[in-house]
Amino acid sequence: MSSTGSVKNYNPFKGFGFITGADGQDVFVHVSACNGMAPSAGDVVTYDVTMNDKTGKPNASNVQGCTGSAEAAKGGGKGGGKGAAGTGTCQGTVKSYSGEKGWGFVEYNGQDIFLHIKNCNGGTPQSGDWLTFDVADAVQGNGKLMAVNISGCTGWSEKGKGKGKGDKGGYGAMWGGGKGDW
Repeated sequence: MSSTGSVKNYNPFKGFGFITGADGQDVFVHVSACNGMAPSAGDVVTYDVTMNDKTGKPNASNVQGCTGSAEAAKGGGKGGGKGAAGTGTCQGTVKSYSGEKGWGFVEYNGQDIFLHIKNCNGGTPQSGDWLTFDVADAVQGNGKLMAVNISGCTGWSEKGKGKGKGDKGGYGAMWGGGKGDW
């Protein structure tokens, strides 16, 4: 049985939202039920209603009429795109970054998004940098977001910085410089 409704809201970073049906009831919708598209607030859609076995609440399935791109907010997952040119769909300004700790925050649409150096494609972030990135869940299920596939960092890359031969920060025996050779 098909129902008609209007998309009330949709969070592209989490991949879900709600449709308000013609009867006024809100129905949960997940991007995976939208046949390769993503819902956008205000879309008039048709859908089937199924009951979620775990929650006992109505879910939309076989949703037709969505106008958004399902690909636009897909994150790269853990370490997504490391070493590749940034092709992120989001942009924001670095609010803070600690080179010592390797993490900081980028401001995006009024919220702070966590960033880690391992997700930066060349260079290190500096306060004020304008970055291009994708957004993904920071930890499965906690609702916090992190930037991945980050490009636009203006600081020097820290890869191999100052370590010399071995892991002693450049200190240690030189070539042919063993004990007693002085």
